[in-house]
Amino acid sequence: MLDKLKNAMSNENIAYLGDKKVEIKKLTPVLWKKLFATIDRLPGLVVQVLLAPKEDFYSYIVSASELAMKEVVQVVAVLSDIDEEYIDNHVGLDELVDYLVKTVKKNNFKGIVKNVKSLLPEVQKTEK
Repeated sequence: MLDKLKNAMSNENIAYLGDKKVEIKKLTPVLWKKLFATIDRLPGLVVQVLLAPKEDFYSYIVSASELAMKEVVQVVAVLSDIDEEYIDNHVGLDELVDYLVKTVKKNNFKGIVKNVKSLLPEVQKTEK
């Protein structure tokens, strides 16, 4: 297992999810649509946790983590073409994170955000 992890970390285009070797994909428009159809709850979960009353904060975190993990598994399943049940039962959290980090790097999410921001009109401050 340690050998697999070392190999996965040394090759940015390959990752291991359980016993399965997967290629890190370029996100095409079709894959983006599938991805965004999958992550419907995550933004709402973040907001709920941020707005949680202090006395209930930890229970919100636990509930949100449970739901978020399900969505992370769904996202990885969509991106890797590996069955969710297999991921749930055979893939470690470290492997999920490694796969997602490599996907973000390969698809230059940082650059995408920067370029999209440059396309948006600047909001001008108006003085009253």
